[in-house]
Amino acid sequence: MTTTSAAAPARHIPAEILRDRAMSVATLARVGCTTIEQLADVIATQYKLPRLELDAVDLSRDLVPLLSRARAEQHRIVPVFASPQELTLAVCDPTTVALFDWLAHDIKRSVLIVISTPGEIQRAQRRLYETRVASPEADADVDVSQEALAEASTIVSRIFGTAIAQRASDIHFEATDRLTLVRFRVDGVLRQVETRPIELHPAIVSRIKVLAQLDISIRQLPQDGRIRLTTGASVDLRVSILPTYFGEKVVCRLLDNSRAAMPLDALGFEPGHERDLRHMLQSPYGLVLVTGPTGSGKSTTLYAALNAVRTPDVNVVTVEDPVEYQIPGINQVPINPRRGLTFAGALRSILRQDPDVILVGEIRDQETGVLAAEAALTGHLVLSSLHTNDAIGAVLRLSEMGVAPYLISPTLLGVVSQRLVRKICTTCIERYKPDAGELALVGLPSVPPGTQVARGRGCSACHGSGMFGRTAVREVLTIDDTMRTMISRDCTADELRLYAAKIGFRTMRFSALRLWLAGVT
Repeated sequence: MTTTSAAAPARHIPAEILRDRAMSVATLARVGCTTIEQLADVIATQYKLPRLELDAVDLSRDLVPLLSRARAEQHRIVPVFASPQELTLAVCDPTTVALFDWLAHDIKRSVLIVISTPGEIQRAQRRLYETRVASPEADADVDVSQEALAEASTIVSRIFGTAIAQRASDIHFEATDRLTLVRFRVDGVLRQVETRPIELHPAIVSRIKVLAQLDISIRQLPQDGRIRLTTGASVDLRVSILPTYFGEKVVCRLLDNSRAAMPLDALGFEPGHERDLRHMLQSPYGLVLVTGPTGSGKSTTLYAALNAVRTPDVNVVTVEDPVEYQIPGINQVPINPRRGLTFAGALRSILRQDPDVILVGEIRDQETGVLAAEAALTGHLVLSSLHTNDAIGAVLRLSEMGVAPYLISPTLLGVVSQRLVRKICTTCIERYKPDAGELALVGLPSVPPGTQVARGRGCSACHGSGMFGRTAVREVLTIDDTMRTMISRDCTADELRLYAAKIGFRTMRFSALRLWLAGVT
């Protein structure tokens, strides 16, 4: 049995470089390389051997008897694939032909050579020769080396930069039995962007904990922190760490601080909707609600509303969980339930701070709802959010929470309900005539002759999705005197909807159809 012979290199790489276990930057520079991966590519090209990135390769335990761990580590090699006739061996130094000949004779198979980096080989050796116990307890005493931390630091910094460049709202680091998955949520859609060997996962998590000023020794409890990036981008990261079966999961929410200063007219309101909301905000007292599911842009709308009322002669105080954006001239209070500071508790204290405008991040329970309504009733403009499907549902939700109709009726000024929808990529947009099936899907019997809508073909700008960016579809409900009377009589949501339709209330569906027919989404 013989090995695959290595062809002579196109240019000479000294043997001491191939066998250098330290591989410093200066050593790489001697052969015109800047990274280990680049050197491996050069070696593979010059010796006419395949280049194999080992981190994504599943290694069978059947390979273990073919090569001892001691010999694999001594020569920086690892078996990758095997058949009855051949063994594929990953190496970083293809010049040790005598070793390959000896191994071929010992296992009575031909030996095929592929090139990998020393780091890839070392991680593959650990995967192959170590039996990993997949449980939270297995990670309790993980010893993270300085080399792994250094590599993780580079990886994390690059991922953060890539996420900002791709307009991601969230970054997910997830542990599986063999890999760390990195996923970005862009325009509301979660997609995988890369994988890393599971051996690096503890180092990646530790690096993020250090940046977020969290306790790196705690691995069995959730932790929350915040990272302020020192790059040119004005972005903070809200970090959530959760222990899972294969290791800690990290989710980083990217907070673009420039959004804190966005005015209302930059949020894509329809003219009538913006006018109605500004009219509510000009009231000296009352309750204004913004509703929608998680991730629908409620916070952005609330911050824009604060900017509309924020002047030197107005005392604005917020209570938030957590404070997402810092706004100059506003007193922002983060709640801390672990220390007894809840929305309701903070709101009681705020009322003794001579506020003009109060923002309550979210009405979650009866106590907070009653206090918010009472604050509005006693001469304060109160802004808050609720999780409801539509604007009229907010009235019913307050009632279900236990806020009495006699508090809702005189205080509620109006409700903004919204969703975020993806916009068509303007780089690859194309027009077309919708067919009957598509019209039925959106609930339209027909459209005027010649009507065209739009779609994206998919391009590099939108990563093949055909969509780029998001905009809001909204409905704005202004509470009039008739509605106040209906609410005080504890009317049903259907009765409110019927009356709203009679006076020309436009729902989110109308807003969405308008954007679709305009070729925006």
